[in-house]
Amino acid sequence: MDPIKKEVVVEASQETSFKVFTEKIDLWWPKEYHVGKTPLIETILEPKPSGRWYSTHEDGSEAMVGHILEWQPFDRLLLAWQVTGNFVYDPQLISEIEVIFIAEGPTRTRIKMEHRDLDKLQGGVKVIEEMDNGWGYILGRYQNLVNQTVTA
Repeated sequence: MDPIKKEVVVEASQETSFKVFTEKIDLWWPKEYHVGKTPLIETILEPKPSGRWYSTHEDGSEAMVGHILEWQPFDRLLLAWQVTGNFVYDPQLISEIEVIFIAEGPTRTRIKMEHRDLDKLQGGVKVIEEMDNGWGYILGRYQNLVNQTVTA
């Protein structure tokens, strides 16, 4: 199964782009995209090597999404996505999301994202097509936030 690949360009430095992605994920991650049992309160990516990726919910629970496999500020992240094609956390599952931050100048960065090992997710081609659209939407929200942050 082919990986999902997305690319956006933001009008911000490589460092700012990386920090918004890792430290401000709650500001750009859609509230409707979660695996918890009740509405999402906050999405958290612990900005450090081996940091957890999880969400908190209205019932006080936490729901795991994955964790950081590789942490290379401000160039690259490798994330473990541990959510099945049925959108349930599975601690035994790891598909990888690689995010690369490429400086194209002092205030312009290209972000390349690849979600691979999709055959591990189960759920079939329709699920992968939905995820492809979802990642486009998610990265568009990220791009908008970065550009607003810099121009604000």
